[in-house]
Amino acid sequence: MAPHLTEWAYSLGLGEQIVAVSAYSDYPLEAQKKPIVSDANGINLDALIRLKPDLVLMWQGSAQSAQVEKLKRFGIKVHVSNPHTLEDIPKQLMQVAKLTDTTAIATKLNEAFLTRLDSIKNQYQHRPKQNTFFQVWHSPIITSNGDSWIQNLLDVCALTNPFSEHSVAYPTVNKEQVMLKNPDIIIISNKSPSSGHGEMWSNLKMINAVKNDRMYYIDPDYLHRFTARVLQGLEHLCDITAPIKTSD
Repeated sequence: MAPHLTEWAYSLGLGEQIVAVSAYSDYPLEAQKKPIVSDANGINLDALIRLKPDLVLMWQGSAQSAQVEKLKRFGIKVHVSNPHTLEDIPKQLMQVAKLTDTTAIATKLNEAFLTRLDSIKNQYQHRPKQNTFFQVWHSPIITSNGDSWIQNLLDVCALTNPFSEHSVAYPTVNKEQVMLKNPDIIIISNKSPSSGHGEMWSNLKMINAVKNDRMYYIDPDYLHRFTARVLQGLEHLCDITAPIKTSD
């Protein structure tokens, strides 16, 4: 009942046993052929129960307690995923593997994940720090604080977060607040510059990131999903934000 859980199930070789998925479960391509029984508004319980699943995988961020309890009353096992850090991905993948008798597969996947994650950390996280504004959404402008999933990614790439002390995990901010923080880099969470999600910054040359042409777009499907693909997004994030070398 979440895109990352669909990816987990396929990675564990369970594709043929999946009877339904959530909206936006678009990877791998085979997942797009499955019936969709949930979205941001919750689960279509009638449709899901008719499919008679043995196990429902849910994400804490969208799990509604009343729906969870109703599924359990029908004798359906429910597992809730709630990753917060990069290291949580292999831990929670293994939890699903234990429920589905796929621990051998998960062990190999997790070893590969952790090895690559360590390699990325060793390569990037000791660079000079750079002040980086991460734009999660454009209207309203939403960013992240220091206790968020996004902060995990910024830390690996040695990027400091100007809103790390905010009390809200994903706060709404305005242009003036960002201008006062004067970030060296602006990251736009969107696949394409043609989306218009960064237009609000283009004329604000008083911001270092704009003045120095250091505003970058990055695919949220890689960065925002709790799957092995996040490592591809993470490497890309670290690469594009490499400190600019200045001549003496």
